[in-house]
Amino acid sequence: LAAGALLYTDDYSLTESVGRNLRNRRNRRNAAAVAAQSEGPTPSEDRRHKMGPDEDGMIWIVNQPKCGTGSIERSFLWGLGCEQTDGTEYGADKLRAHTRFFDCPGNKKLFRSHHRDSSLTKAHVNQKLEEGGAKPDKCVAITAVRDPLLSIPSRFFELKKKDMCEGTQTKEEALDAYKTYLENHQQPSKQAETTATMLRSFGIEDITGAMEKLAERGYAFFDGPEDEENPWAGCELLFLQIDYEESNANLDEGLDAVLGGIKMIQNEKREVLCPGAADNYHAMIEYEINDEILGRYAETNPEILEIINYYRKVQAEA
Repeated sequence: LAAGALLYTDDYSLTESVGRNLRNRRNRRNAAAVAAQSEGPTPSEDRRHKMGPDEDGMIWIVNQPKCGTGSIERSFLWGLGCEQTDGTEYGADKLRAHTRFFDCPGNKKLFRSHHRDSSLTKAHVNQKLEEGGAKPDKCVAITAVRDPLLSIPSRFFELKKKDMCEGTQTKEEALDAYKTYLENHQQPSKQAETTATMLRSFGIEDITGAMEKLAERGYAFFDGPEDEENPWAGCELLFLQIDYEESNANLDEGLDAVLGGIKMIQNEKREVLCPGAADNYHAMIEYEINDEILGRYAETNPEILEIINYYRKVQAEA
């Protein structure tokens, strides 16, 4: 096997191992903070981010594939009872929007996209809502991160599931197809691109620093940009770590901080959806992506290696 990548051969899954280590770090930090405080704890800052059930608001889910986008979308759809629209009220027919549009009770608007250039769609939506005097006062954007060494094989398998779900290929055949994908396609390098773009849109250039803010509880809020010309002005950003812990308690808490009562609805695991291909899928997850390939990815998308290195560090400390 090539050098320079991770093998997940522990008795615990990567998520369990990373989650356990992050919880240990969080507990140590909390204990130190309690010891240092002379007064009682302050209220959680996240409570102020909630939208009331009857308050106008916009919720934008902007995230790369296989990093929880569909689950987050479904959590709001089912939690709010939203209905999808064609977006014509925003002029979507004239946009290359790459966006799903939803109307929700309480005059809330929900938007969902994988596209890194969602700022352009957001600017257009802002203009249309302002022209109609109907732009909500509250806005939360949501993006997420997942270890690219897990999301890359997940995305490949999703693209090939029509052919691979039954598991008719041998493990060697499945791995050969995966290796070809890794070596010849640009998609793997983009498995953190949309989130990195969203963080930059909110003025956050330090990707590793943003990841460190997730260590305490698996989610973090960031204030909106001060520049009124920025399409995201007036919004706050919720940054979620999808693989923080198996229970998804951090995701429940983060989504609830946006709107009370919203809980994460998790998709079924790949092994359940395609049981005949479980061994092949595990082989892809365990396959080492060497540093040469990762370095090539980082030439165009440096955030991919920054995030992988963060996960490597956490894994090494577990």
